[in-house]
Amino acid sequence: MSIREHPWQKKQSPNMHIEAIYDQGRLEFQSSITLKHQRFRVRVEIPDQEIIDAPTPGLPTPAADVTTESASDADGKRLLGEIRDILGPLSKARAPASTADDKEALSDAIAGKYGL
Repeated sequence: MSIREHPWQKKQSPNMHIEAIYDQGRLEFQSSITLKHQRFRVRVEIPDQEIIDAPTPGLPTPAADVTTESASDADGKRLLGEIRDILGPLSKARAPASTADDKEALSDAIAGKYGL
């Protein structure tokens, strides 16, 4: 007995299956492949033993937030170090100041620049 296809059923085109290794947020293909587009949707199959906790759909995962913050902090510190290296002796720590002090310093700088 054959299964009859209805006209409203979408025919699925054959998809390519390729092995990849997940490494810190990136998929690395195990064979060379040239893709037509820079961005497109893919389906990924992850082995159950590689998942720490199944996230609830629609809710942020605490572990992901901590990782993002840690990565962001590390990136910020690295970038700050690079900027300090570029500035060399011109790089110096700023004394703690309040918002009012900042506004006053800005007003003084503008007044000095434009002779106000």
